Order: sequence, then structure tokens, then C-alpha cells
Amino acid sequence: MRLFLDALVYPLDPAAPTPTSAADIPAASALLVGDDGTVVATGEPDELRALATAPEAPATLEEISLGGRVVLPGPVDGHLHAMSHAESLAEVDLRATTSLEEAIEVLRDYAVDLPADRWITGGRWDYNKWGLDEQPDRAALDAAFPDRPVALSSIDFHTLWANGAALAAAGITDASPDPAGGQIVRDGTGRATGILREGPAMKPVFAAIPELPVEVRADLLARAQEQWVAEGLVGVHCIDGPDAREAWEVLHESGRLDLRIVKYLTTADLPYARGAEWHTGDGDAKLRRGGLKLFSDGALGSQSSHMSSPYPHSHARGADGVAEEIAEENYGIQIATEDQLVAGIREALELDIALAIHAIGDQANHHVLNAYERTHAESETARKRSGRPLRHRIEHAQFVQPDDVARFAAMGIVASMQPRHCISDLHLLDKLRPDPELAAYAWTDLEGVGAVVSFGSDGPVEPTNPFVAIYAAMTRADANGDPLTTYQPERRMSAYRAWVAHTRGPAHAAGWEDRAGALAPGMFADFVVLDVDPFVPGTLGAQVQGASAAEAYRVEGDGVTGEYPDEASLFAHARAIRDTRPVMTVIGGEIVYRAEG
Repeated sequence: MRLFLDALVYPLDPAAPTPTSAADIPAASALLVGDDGTVVATGEPDELRALATAPEAPATLEEISLGGRVVLPGPVDGHLHAMSHAESLAEVDLRATTSLEEAIEVLRDYAVDLPADRWITGGRWDYNKWGLDEQPDRAALDAAFPDRPVALSSIDFHTLWANGAALAAAGITDASPDPAGGQIVRDGTGRATGILREGPAMKPVFAAIPELPVEVRADLLARAQEQWVAEGLVGVHCIDGPDAREAWEVLHESGRLDLRIVKYLTTADLPYARGAEWHTGDGDAKLRRGGLKLFSDGALGSQSSHMSSPYPHSHARGADGVAEEIAEENYGIQIATEDQLVAGIREALELDIALAIHAIGDQANHHVLNAYERTHAESETARKRSGRPLRHRIEHAQFVQPDDVARFAAMGIVASMQPRHCISDLHLLDKLRPDPELAAYAWTDLEGVGAVVSFGSDGPVEPTNPFVAIYAAMTRADANGDPLTTYQPERRMSAYRAWVAHTRGPAHAAGWEDRAGALAPGMFADFVVLDVDPFVPGTLGAQVQGASAAEAYRVEGDGVTGEYPDEASLFAHARAIRDTRPVMTVIGGEIVYRAEG
């Protein structure tokens, strides 16, 4: 057994009364972990020592002092494209570029050391930061790389920028028809510009890229895992396809899997799922089977999220090469109709598989909720047959019509949301001006009606650091900490509620709330050790960081209620959380990360 002591332990036990202030949070000074990696009890060191050395069941006891630091259930990333993130660590990154010309130079430098037979992939470009009125043309890529295929995803991964060599490898020509739910963008002459919008249009290009061997993919995930545990994550809900599923299995079988993974399927996995008799909730304590991911619409940045009101403007390149405004109104892209969603839900439920459906625009969310409502009877049948909760989710839920908010709770639909999207989209919100009547990034509205909110990152679309996500939920302001950038401050969430959404939220979404998300007896001993208390501003600094650092964080306020005497106090506490770096990450009682020094 292991006794972690000299700590301020917040179990966040869902069986305990919900605290009304920071002073009401149940806490202990020690945590006892059994040899099976689960929590035995929390309490005071002497009583836990007695429990561990009881005559009827004496155990070898290892004591680990945490130096007065805070212990919390470890956050879980409830929506992460794990393989895409892992691969991005070795791909070109254009996020810092501020012009098309700079992006081309970065690509040239990256290609110098790349093997001649490798495609140039990665990207993360954002044309909104390049001063362009429209997404880039393939001409710049063709000039720099006339023979080597280039395929670069946009910042939101809903648009692909490809050169002629990549289009040719994928069999895409000027005459290729737009696939259902996707678009091959063309100029005024009918020429394919190299911009492919949404999955159905991008799929042929991705299919043409040579796949890395599964052992290489597993090594990439192992490298990414090191980053995630250092950030304090104890688990991940992986939303990628077969390439990720195969790599996670290799990592698990080789004994290198530290995180707890809930692996979701894509439609490409369905043949495998039928043959393997994949059912949501199967698996073991490290690799659990999740649901099926479907798409309803696109993304805000690509102006392809399905909205009930049109985007303010759209552009296309005319025959003379000059951008001109399109008269036809753009409401985004409806990747799947409501009837198609219903068919997809029913197909999954026949296999006892829950659903996770991407919906960003308000009209997309409306259609997904309708589809869930229309398949309610089939869902109940599958739940009874499987004996599993089979909890359905909506991924992102960024814009919701006011009358649809309560429907999440009424139908038990989990709102799988990413706080970083709100603060990363600030420039888009100013530019695109969505209907102010919509519930936007409305995690507090959804929680207020009784819906379960599960937080994640959507990495690699956003960074995976959960502490910045907590900051985003608390402030709804630019990551740099400027209060003047706040978007709809009435929808701010307290640090306590945000932590619950990052721990108990993903556990509930996976039907794992009896094992994960809290530090109650019998639950996984998955926790993070911190120098900063996210619930009580400034109380820990004097013990750990010294007087000068303590003064920097010593502000008034309450991280449970979210009440602060002024904006300065709120942002001081939120920035302290944002800048937190874990001292230790523990999964199943094993220390998987310890900060140096």
C-alpha cells in the first residue's frame, strides 16, 4: 500500500453534499492507496496507518510526503484526437505564421530535412491571421513544391489546403463532383483551388498519404503520453480512427500504457467493430471501449458549422483572380441530414454502441437533438439488452438555440465541450457575429438545467493543457489575461465546477462514474499534485512557494462560488491556475510523472 500524506486532499466525492463555498469542501490530509491501485480511504495519517497495518490484513506500507501540496482527482481530456496530436509533434506547424509568404518559408525550411518520399503534412494554418479575405489557393504551394505532395490541415481541421501533386495522388480533378457533405472549392473558371472543405472532400487525400507502421504510431503515442501526464492528465477520450485504435492496442499490449483511454470509433471502424463484437463499456481498466463518432456539420473558422442564420459574408475567386463577394447566403455545411443521423444512430445501437455526434452550429445541434429524440426507443432497448448506460453525447455544442438547452438534460445527452474554443474563437466571434440570442459556449446554461458537461481540449485543434481550459471556463477571455476581451461574462464557470467538468464529467460520459473522476474508496487512485489551490486563492503559496510568490497569488475570492470582489481578483486567481504546472501525476497509485527540482 501507499500512503500519500502531508497534503490537502480534495476527494470531490459525488456522494458528499455539493459545497456552497470553498470553506465547505470536504478535505483530508492523507490518501491511502491499495495494492490494486484504488483508493482505500482519505483521512488523517494516523488513522490511515492503522487501517493499512490492521492485524487482520497487515500490508507493506510506503509513505510519500507531498510537502503540504494540493491533491485533486486528475483531469481527463474528454475529447482528444490522440493520433492526430501525436503525429503533429513531428509535422510542420504554421500556427505562428502571420502571412502566406511566411507560411511558405516555414514549409520550405521544414522540407529540407524531410525524406524525399514523405509528404509534407501538418499545417494548423489560420488564414484569418494572414490578412486574407479567403482561404489560400494551391498556386503558392505548387510554386514551392511542384512535385512533392503537400496536404495541410487548417487550424480547426475542417479544411485541407493541398497542392496539385496531392490532388493528383488523390484522383481529384477539376471535374470531380463535390461529395455529399463536402466541397471541392473552385475558382470562377471551375479550377479546383486546392481547398477541400469537410471530411468527405478531404478523405481521398488522406487515403493517399502513406500510413506509418503501427509500431511507429505507437511510439508517437508514447511520446505524446509523456506530454499529457506532465500536464496532469490521467485519462483521454480518444476520438481518432483505426490508426489510433491499433496503436493504442500495441501500446497497451507492450505494457507502456499509463493513461486510461476511452477509445471512440469512427465510421471507418464499423466493419472492425462488427467482427470484434465491439460494445460500449467493454475493455479493461486501461483501455475501455467507447461510442461511435458521427458528424453533423463543420466548424466556425471554416464557416462550415451549420447555423440557422447566415454568415455575414463569403468570397470566391473570380475568373480574373480577384476575390469577389458571393451573393448566395452561406449557412454552413450540413454534413449529415437528420434522417441520415437517425440511420447512423440506429446502426450503432444495433451493435450496443453509444453515439458521440459532432455539432457546432445551432442548427446542427437542433438536428442532432431531434435525431436522438427520434431514436429514444431504440436507445432504451439497447441499454436494457447490454446492461450498460450507453450515454449519448454531442461534441462541441458551441451554439445552441435557447429552446434546445433543456433538451440536453431531458434526454440525458452529455454536452462534450472544450473551453479553449471560446477564447480561441474571440476573433471569429467579432468577425462572424453569430446571433446574440443563441446560447454560445454555454456550459453554465447547460449545467444549470441539469445536463452533464464533460470538458476536453479537441487537441490538436487546441492545446491539451487542462489548466488553461479551467482558466478559459473561469474568464471567457483571451489567454493572455485581458479582462476587456471577455465574451459573455455572465456564462463564466467557477474553478470548482470546471474541475468537476474535467473529472466527473468525462467519467459520466464513459459510464465509468463508479470507478473514475473522484477519490472515493474503491475508485481509481488517479490524481494530480499541485502547488496552487484552484478553490481557495492564495492559501497554499506560503507553504510551498515562499512569501514572495504567495503575495502574488494572495487575492480574495471563492473558487467554488466563482465570486470575487472585482475583475482583478478573478483574473489573478485564474492566471495562477492557468500557469500551474503539476508537481506529480499519479495513475492507479503509480507515480507516472514527477516534476524536476
